[in-house]
Amino acid sequence: MSLDELFEKLKYRFDSYFHSEKKSVKYLARLLAMTLFAAIVSTIAPTLADELSSSPSMLQPEPATSTTTSVVIQESVTASDSPTVIATFTPEPAITRPAIATSTDQPLPESSDSATADGEGVPWEIQPKYTLRIPASGAIDPRATTYFLPRIFVEPQDPDVEFTMACLSSAGANLDLKTKGSPDNSPEGELLISGDNSGLLIVSGATNKVINALNAAGGLFIRSTGGGLAGRSLTFRFVAMTSPTIKSEFCSKAQSGVITTIRALGLDLSTVKGGGKLK
Repeated sequence: MSLDELFEKLKYRFDSYFHSEKKSVKYLARLLAMTLFAAIVSTIAPTLADELSSSPSMLQPEPATSTTTSVVIQESVTASDSPTVIATFTPEPAITRPAIATSTDQPLPESSDSATADGEGVPWEIQPKYTLRIPASGAIDPRATTYFLPRIFVEPQDPDVEFTMACLSSAGANLDLKTKGSPDNSPEGELLISGDNSGLLIVSGATNKVINALNAAGGLFIRSTGGGLAGRSLTFRFVAMTSPTIKSEFCSKAQSGVITTIRALGLDLSTVKGGGKLK
């Protein structure tokens, strides 16, 4: 029996079942066919889904490639009137994207405190107190015209104070710092000095360096500009600064200061009378 004959017999047999006069046979044949079809679908569908999910290229459509065909008609050199058609394929132009400029991070501006400390010095907005150990007076010979001030002690009560400007002034006397008889003015450097050998002396820098300069070479030397030195006074003012500067207008910001008065020694002669016995 050939395959075609077998197929025809099966076809005839199923057809007779589907169109049987007995309803039970007809319904049973149809139910069996539907069950067989459902079994085939339930077996093939998961396998097909797995193949599609494992192969992404089957899910994504292939990008369509477009080609441009240009037709160039050239006249034939021969006597033939038929045009020559030359087909050329122009590739798709490449898409160029503009370069994106990346901005470099700019350094953040420094705070106002650090900018002030690195630039020109200014007084602290709230001036701290200073501990001052400076004599309130000094006694000299009434005829003396010069005087060495004893060593002084100055210390800010706020430990954050790093720089101090000392303003010393006297009416009728010149103030001599360090090298006696020679001006030691210094507008630059770590220790700034202005007005040496004058009536207004300004010293600015680190607090300890300022005080060491005032105590150097035997102490501050005071010289009268005329007449005796007795009765003259010397004013000390101390200003906390952000950095060294020697501007005289900042002297008025001081909250700590001392006035030292130079007074004459009293030379009194008295006669003491006492009894005595002669032998």
